[in-house]
Amino acid sequence: MEAIHISDITPPQVIKKIKGIIFDCDGVLINSFEANKWYYNWFKNRFDLEPLTADEEKYVHAHTVFESLRHVIPEEHHDEAMELRALPELKKASEFIQVEEGLIRLLEWGRTNNLRMGINTNRTDTLPAVLQKFGIEDFFAPTVTATLLPNSKPHPEGVHYILNKWSMKAEDVVYIGDTWVDESCAERAGVEFWAYRSPLLNARLHIDDYWVLTNLLEKAKNDVWSDCSCS
Repeated sequence: MEAIHISDITPPQVIKKIKGIIFDCDGVLINSFEANKWYYNWFKNRFDLEPLTADEEKYVHAHTVFESLRHVIPEEHHDEAMELRALPELKKASEFIQVEEGLIRLLEWGRTNNLRMGINTNRTDTLPAVLQKFGIEDFFAPTVTATLLPNSKPHPEGVHYILNKWSMKAEDVVYIGDTWVDESCAERAGVEFWAYRSPLLNARLHIDDYWVLTNLLEKAKNDVWSDCSCS
């Protein structure tokens, strides 16, 4: 199926009738790239290492904190690095996080239209604080973190868990992500993938603006879904 980069003139027929959206967190709900850089460079500085390379910046954006620390810190410091995660000063990283523009409007639209919304992220115990920071925690249920289930992304277990909680099939939902990890997770789960500001990913829809997506969903609801015979 051909990929579509949505805009104000995109016909609403490109959006199938959906009952739920599964979101990644970092890079999708929030812009945390600078926060991640600050966080992992703190560890680099602690162990007298050079700052993150461009490739390392991309890696830590997509992987769990455990995988990321093992990737950017030498093995002899792994245990100490894991213990240092508990230091209160590392909470400063949250100051660099911003909510994605237009997201709140999309979430409000979803709630108004009885769309289920959940999160499948490789974040760990920091997810609740991030959601609470922007007052969006009540929009999502369930929220799947890297430590909730035996397998984290790109394994599809998190998606299967959400579908089971919602009593839905894979074709009932879409997955919005921004990395190859999300793309692979959605593909392995059999869920349609929409890429957010990541034009190189293999996705059904490419989204650059949540305002545009919300308007397109509203048009689809009124002009397409209302005439759809599917349940």
